[in-house]
Amino acid sequence: MKSWFCSPTSSVQPRCNLAQEKYPSIVRLPEGCSAEYMVIQSPKLPGCELKIVWNIDVTEEGVVTPKLNLLTKIPEEALILDKRKAVESAPSCFKNLLRLLGIEATIESVIKSVSMEE
Repeated sequence: MKSWFCSPTSSVQPRCNLAQEKYPSIVRLPEGCSAEYMVIQSPKLPGCELKIVWNIDVTEEGVVTPKLNLLTKIPEEALILDKRKAVESAPSCFKNLLRLLGIEATIESVIKSVSMEE
């Protein structure tokens, strides 16, 4: 399985754009491979976007700990229609998915849900 999560090390930078290549109409890396975030937006849902923000902590001992968060940007009109508070709970659900599926599968899952793929 190809890994496409953006990594801070130059040896894996070519993998960074695979998500963008696989979903070019949905995924943007506004600052390129060195970015600390990825924007996910469906062309079918203008004004709605998800941003996955990451920070990579490396200890002096070399222990690497990725920290990812999901931010939402949804128009006020859409939030009014969100009776189940799905947008409000999205960041915590994202964290749960990370624990269950891992980074790449979680990001892939979010992208597929935005793209409305089956």
